[in-house]
Amino acid sequence: MPIIIGLLLIQIIFVIHVIKTGRDRSWIWIILVLSGIGCLVYFLLEVLPDLRRSRTGKKTATKLVNVIDPHRDLKARVNALEVSDNVENRIQLAKECVAEGLYEQAIDLYSSVLQGLYKHDPHIMLQLAEALFCHGDYVKTKATLVQLIETNPDFKSSEGHLLFARTLEALEENEVAMHEYETLASYYAGYEAKCRYALLLKKLGYTEKAHLLFNKIITQSKLMPKQYRRVQKAWIDIASQQLG
Repeated sequence: MPIIIGLLLIQIIFVIHVIKTGRDRSWIWIILVLSGIGCLVYFLLEVLPDLRRSRTGKKTATKLVNVIDPHRDLKARVNALEVSDNVENRIQLAKECVAEGLYEQAIDLYSSVLQGLYKHDPHIMLQLAEALFCHGDYVKTKATLVQLIETNPDFKSSEGHLLFARTLEALEENEVAMHEYETLASYYAGYEAKCRYALLLKKLGYTEKAHLLFNKIITQSKLMPKQYRRVQKAWIDIASQQLG
């Protein structure tokens, strides 16, 4: 009996895997009709190659677990907070809420932490600003970032600077946003700042200057290691598309 239950569970897991990963639906019938043999064939032909393509297999394994229980990390953070309601657990739950798209809950959690000793903590304020931005509340995002700068004048964050520029753009404060993007483009690691700057330039009619930046991204990327290009692929692709 335990063997039958175990086999049934494996079949369910593999059927979910077929659906979530966009495999050919005929695999579902093979898994269900051929039972253990079907599961073995599916594992050898579809799952195992993914495991081998990953250095340790952990990435694919994690994806498979996510298919089975996509909210397990959120549940774990909720449980941790119920066991011990402290600042660290609230922040970790807020981060997971952002990852799950639960922005209002994340905003409430971050706001609840910003008091007393942590009232002007720059890292928490930045995380709150990110949650506000994701929620589409750009006015409060800007206010939070301005307060962060005023209360922590020595705090430096390229991600915070980029968020500020994006917020200004979202608020259609384009001239100031261009200035911030221009500064970011000179030091920000990766191509996101340059690409966003070029996109804004093009939107505002500075096409020639925008294309120079897009060309710079493409030219520089060709000189970079393969791993770096893979990480920056989204921005490299946007630059290529913008150049036609």
